[in-house]
Amino acid sequence: MVAADHGMESGRLGLIRSTLSPGVICLAVSGEVDIGTVDELRAAMDKILSEEGVDRLLLDFESLRFLDSSGIAALIGGYRTAQRHGIAFDVVNCHGTVRNVLQVTGVYDVLGVDGQK
Repeated sequence: MVAADHGMESGRLGLIRSTLSPGVICLAVSGEVDIGTVDELRAAMDKILSEEGVDRLLLDFESLRFLDSSGIAALIGGYRTAQRHGIAFDVVNCHGTVRNVLQVTGVYDVLGVDGQK
C-alpha cells in the first residue's frame, strides 16, 4: 500500500513523498531539476536520508522532463550519502532526455537506474 506523506511543488519542480512500506520511501520527482530547483531536490533527499528507520530511497522519475549537471551532482551526492548510511538508493522510471543525459554521463550505470546495476 502506498501512503502519500506529503508533496511540494515550486513552479518547475514537483516532489511527492510516499511511504511504500516500512523503511521504504518513494520521492516522485516531476518537472525540471536544474540550477534553480536543485536545492529543493537536495534538501528533500537529505531529509529522507537522515531519518531513522529508512532502509531505501526510491526516486521515481516518471514525470521528470529535464535534468542538468547540477541535478546529476545532487543525485551522486544523494547516492554517496545513502551509501554512508547503509540505505539503498534507486532511480526508476527514467526515460527520454533524462535517461539519455544519465547514460551519456555514465551516471545511469553507476546509480543502477531502473535496476541496471
